[in-house]
Amino acid sequence: MKYDFPKKCDVVLVHPSKSGAYGQVESLASTTPDVLLGLVDAYVESNGLTSVIIDLDITKISAQDLLSLITKLSPKLLGVFSTGVNVSASTQTMPAVIDFFKDIAINLPDQIRTFVYGGHPTVLPERTLKETSADYVIIGEGYETILLLTKNLISNVSIDNIDGIGYVKEDLLGNVTTVINPMPKMIDVNSLPMINWDKLNPKLYRAHNWHCFGDDIDNRSPYGVIWTSMGCAYPCDFCCINNLYSKRTFRFRDMKTVVEEIDILVNNHGVKNLRIMDELFVIKHPRVEEFCDLMDERGYDLNIWCYARVDSVTPYILKRLKKIGVNWVGYGFEAGDDENALKSINKAVKKGSLSNDEVIKITRDAGINMIGHAILGLYDDDEDSIRKNVDFLRKHQFEWNNIYPAFAYPGTPFYDKYVGEGIIGEPENWEEYGLYSDECKPLPTKYLTAAQVLRLRDELFNEYYSSQDVQDNLRIKFGQKTIDHIDEMLSVKLKRKILAD
Repeated sequence: MKYDFPKKCDVVLVHPSKSGAYGQVESLASTTPDVLLGLVDAYVESNGLTSVIIDLDITKISAQDLLSLITKLSPKLLGVFSTGVNVSASTQTMPAVIDFFKDIAINLPDQIRTFVYGGHPTVLPERTLKETSADYVIIGEGYETILLLTKNLISNVSIDNIDGIGYVKEDLLGNVTTVINPMPKMIDVNSLPMINWDKLNPKLYRAHNWHCFGDDIDNRSPYGVIWTSMGCAYPCDFCCINNLYSKRTFRFRDMKTVVEEIDILVNNHGVKNLRIMDELFVIKHPRVEEFCDLMDERGYDLNIWCYARVDSVTPYILKRLKKIGVNWVGYGFEAGDDENALKSINKAVKKGSLSNDEVIKITRDAGINMIGHAILGLYDDDEDSIRKNVDFLRKHQFEWNNIYPAFAYPGTPFYDKYVGEGIIGEPENWEEYGLYSDECKPLPTKYLTAAQVLRLRDELFNEYYSSQDVQDNLRIKFGQKTIDHIDEMLSVKLKRKILAD
């Protein structure tokens, strides 16, 4: 069903986009529906307000036309979302948020109030207010906060006592203070309404390139994202997934509702490529089997990917997942087989020493492709340990590898350690956190500078996918079209200011 904007609305919710954020690899990257944007929109509408979504990743519009559109909609409140399906997206989106306020929001009529929302603003509210000049920063999950804020503004009622907001206040004498109200209580996730997928039209989004390796490499749309839980129970030092909640939490959504939403994505929007966005979906819990039971009943032809841990899978559940269309599983094989590296990563991710080889075998036996995740440049890493890490990926030749340098995201123990101990200074530019950004600047290690870590990461990624044995195996599995696509990817030479310097 086609969705048409109303002539007027109470609130406009914007997902900003920074032109060229992926540089020359823009066409190879995914464009993914922002689930939190969709959930906030659904929540405020279910409580009697009118809301409009503008996702600038897919809505290509000039700054002047965008300003004109928002002005015509005449919302009481405009929210800019520093969010995405990846846990790191909040910080990575901040350059686009700041640019939106500099280029668009500053020119809006005074009666349109503004806020910034996301995990990054939640843990750095004062800095976010300064960097954006937004009227408010939303602290925490935001559902009830945004609803109350909008209603109070419409009714011209004081907003001072609303939990979950931060703002700058000036008294009658001109004294300026920053007010940060308490974090609100977390919502029952099963009380959240379903996203309106007519607004976040899956036909306008596209899957990751590797998700469609094979004959469908050129057919990456429509693309859908589903959530079955919020948060994560594991205390990984580098992960910022629980920033929105202020504590470690793992809340489960009813699986019947999850599958009902998949029904809508498949039957109403033609989705075949589907991502389960949970940071940890495959766990040893009856709910995963319930998901398989419900999906078995439907018999959809889907291409799904999800995350698991090496200690959370069994041969039985992997075979069941494959039967319902889970063709890709992402594992955190961060440390490979190197004993010293394993000690380092275990300290960071609180993960026990397990047999990677066994997990790889049972996943392959189930017919599922693997995404190997490697974090390079933890504090004790030197060049040898980083190379051994990638050697592990080369040895097992996973169908795709996400090879990341380490970053210290605000709100994580990593950030507190690296900034608190003076290993790095306070970040001056959030573009440093963009892997494909010209400004990318990962963490240094005890032995390597940030530039050395980044150069190694880029070299090892290119060496891996250029190697004849890797390409031969991928050609056998996925065909020549996939190899042509990989060669196109490798032809792009990423610009790196830190390396040029």
